[in-house]
Formats: sequence, structure tokens, C-alpha cells
Amino acid sequence: MRAVRFVFPLILCALTTHSMAAEPADKTLRVEVSQVRSATGDVGCLLFNSADGYPEVHAKAYQETHVAIDANRATCEFKNVASGTYAAIVFHDENKNGKLDKNFVGMPKEGYAASNNERPAFSAPRFKEASFVLNADSPTTIKIQMGY
Repeated sequence: MRAVRFVFPLILCALTTHSMAAEPADKTLRVEVSQVRSATGDVGCLLFNSADGYPEVHAKAYQETHVAIDANRATCEFKNVASGTYAAIVFHDENKNGKLDKNFVGMPKEGYAASNNERPAFSAPRFKEASFVLNADSPTTIKIQMGY
């Protein structure tokens, strides 16, 4: 009986430690954007963790940031990103008004792109096609080419 009282707490501690070690820490996700046509304005970057609101509803984004353009490139960083499924959307906010400007028929007037370089010709990118999984084994940098 003494052995059980001694061994049981050891097993419990080992299991607790193992489950804590297996839990991946939150990551910093870098989004490297290339082919930005000018240094005018900035690049807006939105990270979504569901299809709800993707790609246009900024308030439903998991995280949002705006970064400066340097040599036709921009790098967005999303900090404390937990494991899960995400999709990113980036846009060249040339006039710094915080949104992707469109013409009278709804076509973008500014450059934009999505993760997986998903860019359908006649519709907005879809979450399913642009999504990627982030986990302990995933790369923490994705590359996106801006399109106009």
C-alpha cells in the first residue's frame, strides 16, 4: 500500500509534465510580401482563423497590422498565434485609408493577395483555398506575392 501511495503521485506528475510539454507555445507568424509596386502608402495584413468575415471584414480578423514598404517588399508579424487553421490577406493601402479601395463594379483598385497565393480572377479569395495549418511543426514564415 505504501508503494501505491508513492508511485501514484509520481505517475500523475509524469503525465501532467508530458501533457504540458506537448502543448505547443504560441508562435510569431511572419508574412513576407513581395512585388509591391511602389513605396506609396503601406501594406495592410489581416490574419483570419475562420471563414467568418474573410477576406474583407477587418473587425472579424484574428489579428491585423499595417507595415511600411521597403524596396517593394513588406513583412508583417503576427505575435502570439496559437496552433490552428488560418488564412492571411494582404493589400497595398496606397492612400492609407485602412481599406482595400474598389472601383464602381467592385474590382480592387489597389493590390491585394492571399496566403497560398490564392487569387481567383473574378471573385474574392476563399478561406478554404487560402487557409494553412499552423502547429508546432509548421514553418513560421509564409510568402505572398502582391497582385494588381
